[in-house]
Amino acid sequence: MLSLALTDALLCMVAAWLASRPHYSVGYRMAFALLAIPAMLGFLRFSDIYPLETWHPLFSLLSASAAMPLLAICALAPESLVANRKQFTLIFLGVAMLLGLFISGLGKLRIYDHALGLLSMLAILIAMLKQDESKRALGAALMLTGSLLFVLKISVPPWLLPGDFLHIGMALGLLLAAPVHQMGSTLVTEAEVTA
Repeated sequence: MLSLALTDALLCMVAAWLASRPHYSVGYRMAFALLAIPAMLGFLRFSDIYPLETWHPLFSLLSASAAMPLLAICALAPESLVANRKQFTLIFLGVAMLLGLFISGLGKLRIYDHALGLLSMLAILIAMLKQDESKRALGAALMLTGSLLFVLKISVPPWLLPGDFLHIGMALGLLLAAPVHQMGSTLVTEAEVTA
């Protein structure tokens, strides 16, 4: 379980750092924050500092059901109201989290949040490939690969558990898939930043 605590801590730090970046739109920052919460709870749980057995799975479900679709919206439609206006972002997150709770939580259909998270990552990957943004596409591919290894329960005993692949893939993927720079709803490419 130590490996899960360490990789969750890595994911938490990356997602929290991205959420704190003021130049990202409100949609990106809220999605990153919602990804940091289950990672922080996972670190507390797996390190036995403060084990919250039910909170980590609950926020992981909410993260897959709401944060990943929000990231996909921000990547595919950076000018949209959901990506840029706080009230629309909150409405989207509220509806997406309620659906996740009812379908995956109460309905016990965990395939819903897994499939929604994977489809969101696939949509980001395809969009980045179409836009010829190879670095961001690589990030989406890493997230998708880590998530697939987790869903398929792949492990490399005694080093990495399925959750470790998810955490590492998400952490590295988020760093690469996040836009280089964004002010409001206008994306700035890496070439423009360095020029």
